[in-house]
Amino acid sequence: MCVALGKTRSQNDDGAIAVPRHLPLLLAAPLLLTGAALPRTGPVPEEKPAVAEKATPNGEAQEKPGTAAEPEATIEADSAVEPTPAEVPTPEPKPPVEAEEQPSSPSASDPTSDEDASAGKQEPDASSPAEEPQDKTDKDAPAATGDEDEDQQPEQAEAPPPIATEDPEALKACLADLVALGTKFETAARIDDGEGCGIDHPLEVAEVLPGIDTGSAQMRCETARALGNWLKDTVNPALKIAMPDRKITGLITGSTYACRLRNSAAEGEISEHARGNAIDIAAFRLDDGSEVPMKPRAEDGTVEGAFQRTASAGACLHFTTVLSPGSDATHQDHLHLDVLERESGYRYCR
Repeated sequence: MCVALGKTRSQNDDGAIAVPRHLPLLLAAPLLLTGAALPRTGPVPEEKPAVAEKATPNGEAQEKPGTAAEPEATIEADSAVEPTPAEVPTPEPKPPVEAEEQPSSPSASDPTSDEDASAGKQEPDASSPAEEPQDKTDKDAPAATGDEDEDQQPEQAEAPPPIATEDPEALKACLADLVALGTKFETAARIDDGEGCGIDHPLEVAEVLPGIDTGSAQMRCETARALGNWLKDTVNPALKIAMPDRKITGLITGSTYACRLRNSAAEGEISEHARGNAIDIAAFRLDDGSEVPMKPRAEDGTVEGAFQRTASAGACLHFTTVLSPGSDATHQDHLHLDVLERESGYRYCR
């Protein structure tokens, strides 16, 4: 490729051909674009006399003084493309002023800030989160204790239920039934022994049925009526089958009315004996002076065993609670009967 820059060729006075001054740059352009290194050539010494020429004899445009340095600049650029290890400048260390200008470094790494940090921990804002859980625990501890006391308080301070008041109409009907059974009884003054113990209208039953002594046991009318009907409908017919020649002349009772808790325990619910609702039968006394004692007879194959099991089973038709001898540890030598009212008429018989 040829580019005309003035004259492409010029002759010196001695007849030599002068190389155009821009020829090295034109030849080096492709190599600079590809990043290849340019070979060092020797036209530079021949170029300097041409720079000294100010004008040609033919009156052509004279060379400008500043253009003679351009080939040298090109050579320096070439040397910049391939720097030698000696010519690579080493980076200067970072001025210490830049490190001091960082605002966060003193608080993070300054060893003299330990006292400041410890002082900061003593400030209210820094110490309050650590102290709050301990304070809350101390405050909550009495509250938890109070909750436990409240849970236990009803059991310890629960007032016993009041004495049940008899319905006048129901009491009148019950007394009429006793008269029809031939029960011998006397009414007594109201019993109020405190702690829920007592009977609103107690009866002292001398004979629950004609000829069957009960020892003037104190009980409610409803208990006496259930006892009379049980003896009339179940016990006497069963004895007539088991012992045709014998008659019951009395009941050897255990507890009737007694102000105590269930099973005579120190804690728990009040017993039905304390309300006049229960009676314990220890034995049947017969007309010959013999007795049929109440004892565990689940496997007893005698007539007496069959009689006692029949009497116990029939009792559940008249009483709501029947605990036969052997039903538990506290009922081994007597038959417990009571008229405790339960929901839906439920009855407990063992």
